[in-house]
Amino acid sequence: MIHLLYTGGTLGMVRGQDGALVPAGIDGLLAGVPELRQIAACDYFTLEPPRDSVDIGPADWLAMARHIGERYAAYDGFVILHGTDTMAYTAAALSFLLDGLHKPVILTGAQLPIGEVRNDARNNLITAVELAACGHPQTAEVGIFFNDRLLRGNRAVKRSIFAFDAFDSPNCPPLARVGAGILFDPTCPLPPQPEQLTVHQGLDTGVALLKLFPGLSPALLSYLIEGPIRGLVLETFGSGNVPATGGDSDPDLVEVLTRAVAERDLLIVAVSQQWQGRVQLDAYAAGRRLLDAGVLCGHDMTSHTALVKLMFLLGQDLSPDQRRRGLTANLHGELTPP
Repeated sequence: MIHLLYTGGTLGMVRGQDGALVPAGIDGLLAGVPELRQIAACDYFTLEPPRDSVDIGPADWLAMARHIGERYAAYDGFVILHGTDTMAYTAAALSFLLDGLHKPVILTGAQLPIGEVRNDARNNLITAVELAACGHPQTAEVGIFFNDRLLRGNRAVKRSIFAFDAFDSPNCPPLARVGAGILFDPTCPLPPQPEQLTVHQGLDTGVALLKLFPGLSPALLSYLIEGPIRGLVLETFGSGNVPATGGDSDPDLVEVLTRAVAERDLLIVAVSQQWQGRVQLDAYAAGRRLLDAGVLCGHDMTSHTALVKLMFLLGQDLSPDQRRRGLTANLHGELTPP
């Protein structure tokens, strides 16, 4: 038995009188896909009101996790129909909130609505249900299925607003590839997970994401991080480099970050602006300065997964040292250990 959770998004949209796409109900959507009955028995729930994914945030992530937790024993797997713009954020959040998950939770969506003559919605929906029902252990985690590939949810990034192949996983092989059959190639293994499911209900949204750029002044950086934030994801150059700016008497960027860590215990994690590769703060002198400042190494985490992981760790009853260790640890397959 597969449980569908409908949140909205392009897959289930229809054109209004003005020609714009608006969310529609799931009843009509499923009526157009009778093939699902040949794969598995399905029922569904709608997250009210159905909406564009840009309107889905932390409160919805917590609600989805609770919903799955309350029904976990009754179903073999779960499929979440979700808009593409923030799908990777939702997948990352669920991977942390559903601790001890041993069943598939697969998010999918579409670039074109299921009612269009030519669309990707039917294939994505049908195959996501098939994967959730197949029973293979490599599907037993939070994943994103799109255009014939099942990706680890907290490793996926949306790479295109045009292509049907809209998502990629630059630093982790797909969990499955789908063609005439389903291939489960070797992939990055998950760390050991608890036997019993625990649904966490804490997220702290006092976090920020900052992309370094040539010309970023220390004064602006200081202004940005002196706000009411407890965590910061720093998108660095290359493998963890930061420019050395500032004059003889002015602080540079790293000195501003050093003060924030020392005086405010700001939790800062460095990730790379590049899709492929990993941050290594001890590789170059510029990166080592960040390490000495107390900035943590995000390895090959995506920026949005690092941001959601910060929300998660700050939302738990943990000591500062536990949060720092958790941020650099591989909790749910979100990073490749060094």
